[in-house]
Amino acid sequence: MRAGPPPPSLPTLSRTDPAYLATLVLTALNSIATGVVTSGIFFLTRQGYGFSELQNYLLAAVIGITYVLGAAGAGPLVRWLRAHLCTRTLVLGLLVAMAGLCALPAWAGPWVVWVLVALYSPLAGTLWPIVESYVSGGRAGEILRKGIGTWNVVWSASLVVAYLAIAPFCEAYPAATLLVLGGVQLVSTTALVWLPREPLAHGPAHVPEPAAPSAGSGEDVHLLAAFRFLLPTSYMVLTVLGPFLPSAMERLGIARELQTVVATAWLLPRALAFAGLAGWHEWHGRWWFPAVGGTLLVGGFALAMGASWLATGPAGVVLLVLGLIGFGLGMAAIYKGALYYVMEVGQSEVGAGGSHETLIGLGYSVGPLLGLGAAAAVQRGWLAAEDLELGVLVPTAVLGVAGLAYAWRIGHRRVRSRSG
Repeated sequence: MRAGPPPPSLPTLSRTDPAYLATLVLTALNSIATGVVTSGIFFLTRQGYGFSELQNYLLAAVIGITYVLGAAGAGPLVRWLRAHLCTRTLVLGLLVAMAGLCALPAWAGPWVVWVLVALYSPLAGTLWPIVESYVSGGRAGEILRKGIGTWNVVWSASLVVAYLAIAPFCEAYPAATLLVLGGVQLVSTTALVWLPREPLAHGPAHVPEPAAPSAGSGEDVHLLAAFRFLLPTSYMVLTVLGPFLPSAMERLGIARELQTVVATAWLLPRALAFAGLAGWHEWHGRWWFPAVGGTLLVGGFALAMGASWLATGPAGVVLLVLGLIGFGLGMAAIYKGALYYVMEVGQSEVGAGGSHETLIGLGYSVGPLLGLGAAAAVQRGWLAAEDLELGVLVPTAVLGVAGLAYAWRIGHRRVRSRSG
């Protein structure tokens, strides 16, 4: 009897694996573009187009609502399109469309920024679950953690580079900056040559996962539940902070050309934390990890938001930077845990990545609404302009603490059920 072909080997994390390297290149280049358009655009609109805080929060709401629509539809869209074209071709189409949208502000006035984000954000919400499925496909356990760890370092470090690169151009050349970002996305399409037509299915890794007393599939499910609540909480906090930072930095006297540089005070610690977590796995299966991450997130946010209200000049800048550092570390812990557990429990499929990105989109949607309420209250005279920080900080902190409490309750309930 003739033996059939051997099953394809599962991927390792070799630095010479062309598909692995291509995924990282694709991630790096598109993180530069999507990171600025969906998170850093508030510096472009504030400095280059003169948007108010109210307009920036409204823009953030448009980004969040459309992003969640794209992320939620990623899995069904890919399944439907597989009857007509492969996943790699779908990625090519997304990248070309997103690059074209980045060219719009070069041909029209500031109003077209609204069109740009409304169309670009759902495409980004569709793109990243697919990329995540390429990153995690065929991996499990320790190999999956290493793969996700390296990928987190790449995309987060790329965003630091992006913020530093756009710093001199936000005020004078906002449209040209977006045009260049679109060019970066076009260049990234060359990496698709080395990607397989479809991401690999979820499977066991080469290296067996050592048994751990606190780990296991049941524990992972409970940890996933906690992180699935913390993840939208973290992005709710981020989207409150993001549109607010440009005006807060102006009140602290930070020069406009340095504002995106100062903003890396949370981006760089996040990237460094990802690098540390990529090689250190003691957080897996541990309930202290989401607790520490959530505490850093809310505490860092509160300090950064209140910096311009608590102090002025250099003292205020120091408080802002310290708050951003804590915030970045908390973001790293929550994102790392949420993505790992959803891909481990969700079998590394596009739908699993889509649920991860959908939760991000929910946070993207709720956060700006809190900022919109405070900014609108200032415009109507219901809240003094100098108290805007408090008007945004208080409701966001309350919801953030509620998120932490609920995640702790999940863990506490799990511990009690084990002890009983």
